[in-house]
Amino acid sequence: MTKEQTPEEKKAARKAEQAANFKRLAASRVEKALAAIEMIGGCANKNNYVYTDEQVQKIAKALEASVIKTMGRFSADAVEEAPGFEL
Repeated sequence: MTKEQTPEEKKAARKAEQAANFKRLAASRVEKALAAIEMIGGCANKNNYVYTDEQVQKIAKALEASVIKTMGRFSADAVEEAPGFEL
């Protein structure tokens, strides 16, 4: 005979499952994002690429805007959609 969970136990189990899912997905996605940012750094090799300070600043601003937007999604404040990136 199995004991049926109370509504409180079901809610606690669901919260624990959601927390585990968040931790797993967030860790994976952050690692991928960091790797992608590292790849952008490969474009800094002046032996292979020619770029202006203005282009570098556009890259930095686009990355910063994306981080601000993403962090804003974790707060109660709404953040406007950032425009796409273009050099």
